Amino acid sequence: MSLAIIDRRNNSIVSSQPVEDSQNPLILPPPDTFIWHYIRFDFFQALLKNKALWLTRLDKQSDKNDGMYSDANSHQWTPVIQKLMERSGFNIQLGKNNESQIQWTNQILRARTFIHCWSIRAKESAWMWNAFVSGEPRSIALRSTVGCLISALRGQPVDFARMLYYSSGQARPDWSYTAPFTAKDKETHFHERELRVMTMLDSGATENPNHRLIPVDLKKLIRKVVIHPANPPNIRSEVRNELKAHEIPAHVAGSQLQIWDLEAAARH
Repeated sequence: MSLAIIDRRNNSIVSSQPVEDSQNPLILPPPDTFIWHYIRFDFFQALLKNKALWLTRLDKQSDKNDGMYSDANSHQWTPVIQKLMERSGFNIQLGKNNESQIQWTNQILRARTFIHCWSIRAKESAWMWNAFVSGEPRSIALRSTVGCLISALRGQPVDFARMLYYSSGQARPDWSYTAPFTAKDKETHFHERELRVMTMLDSGATENPNHRLIPVDLKKLIRKVVIHPANPPNIRSEVRNELKAHEIPAHVAGSQLQIWDLEAAARH
């Protein structure tokens, strides 16, 4: 990926600057990479009933800073933008007016963007169990792959992005108003290793709900269902019955973790 400054008078490129692949959120892991989604059993039932993924509005996330610029963006450009401007002969200093305009536009777009999240990992994670099912043992983890997720959502108005993680003092990506939507704080969120599904409201939309349901092919998406390490009574049979009722041929398995693995993860 490269960024460029365009002269709109003749659509010519004034200058360009390549972006390292490691900083390009649109470069996804290989299609056979495992991904996980941790969910309470009642939400799992709703997923099967609706045959749709629940995407929450970005500004309604529990992490209130999700998708926002960091404080560092108010007084510095990211290195790639700084190099791009230097190549162009520009020397634009950030000021209060710029900061206000950027934050205002960012807030508007956050309120029109909806996300759904998966964790990129080879195996299930004790940290993720703790973080995303709030200690509710009647929960499961869905395992899929990057390729299956993309295939299950083919034809839907969604984009996919690999989240990038930055130290708290670093400026977030600033080459567009939506670039921070794929950036998070490293110290707080790195364990998530997130693959994000995103969609935006159409420009002419008049209503702005707190969530959107995006149809998904569950037979393509769900490859395996793992039961919470606490293994509550009857839940494995309940999960199997739900899958059978919706004709989803996914494998159901017990967790490879134990309760004390979750307790140990919670202490760190």
